[in-house]
Amino acid sequence: MNDPVLITGATSGLGLETAKYLAAEGIPLILGCRDPQRAEAAVQRIRAHAPDAGIELVELELASLDSVDAAVAELRRRKNPRLGAVVCNAGLQIVDRVRTSEDGYELTFAVNHLGHFALVTGCADLLAPGARVVVVSSDVHQGPRKSMGFPAPQWRHPRELADPDDQRDSGVDGRIRYATSKLANVYFTHELARRWHDRGITANAFDPGLMPQTGLSRGYPTVARIGFRFLAPVLIKVMPIARTVTRSAADLAWLVTAPELAGTTGKYFTGAAEVPSAPESYDEERATELWRVSEDLVRAARHVPPAERR
Repeated sequence: MNDPVLITGATSGLGLETAKYLAAEGIPLILGCRDPQRAEAAVQRIRAHAPDAGIELVELELASLDSVDAAVAELRRRKNPRLGAVVCNAGLQIVDRVRTSEDGYELTFAVNHLGHFALVTGCADLLAPGARVVVVSSDVHQGPRKSMGFPAPQWRHPRELADPDDQRDSGVDGRIRYATSKLANVYFTHELARRWHDRGITANAFDPGLMPQTGLSRGYPTVARIGFRFLAPVLIKVMPIARTVTRSAADLAWLVTAPELAGTTGKYFTGAAEVPSAPESYDEERATELWRVSEDLVRAARHVPPAERR
């Protein structure tokens, strides 16, 4: 792969470790990061692992569709703007209260789905045949049976999911919003695979498993965060769904680069294993509706008049 891989959320955790694997294979990288200082620190950590790594930075705040637009514009200004892959890795889980994005949308939905939707569709013409889109989802979209008791998603009309005034603010509700956003990731993947199949661009979803070493629990109470951190080695050993960040990153890098996956699209992977996603994730009407409403929400944030939104 000669064209660069764009990775969101690459300053820590899964995104950073995946970047290290790709850099070690000589693949050029573009890191989409919201914090310039943390981005520069990430570059140094990657180059400590792969000294000759080719790395570019683009400022990207997924909670702001203006920022997404600016990032896409910056990508287009590159001497060779083509992309070999986009890894939609960044995400957040909010459990303390309902929060709102810069555009007025519920923040979990805005970051975990809508920002990535705008980024990937905005880069559509930068992805040549053979390019790949990998969306980091989670088995929490499958409900408690597959997620060790994590609350199941509760799907509603996408406009309701995007509306912060239509949300409750308990910790359980925050986890439900997170699980629902991960289901949205799978719908987006399936619809993207259907729409771009004729262009030779693949789209697959990836479940990294429970990674207790990452910062996804940063929104939890202090006691819970500390306990989670100290128990991480034990959880990885005893919980079937728990995995190290390094192991998950190796699988994600494989999904981006493996020659044997060149024609694989619309699939769901847990680690390196292709498995079924939740039965409800195959609802094509929901996936199509999510795509259509997502387009409308993005256009509304750009203040496009309603008559021009179709």
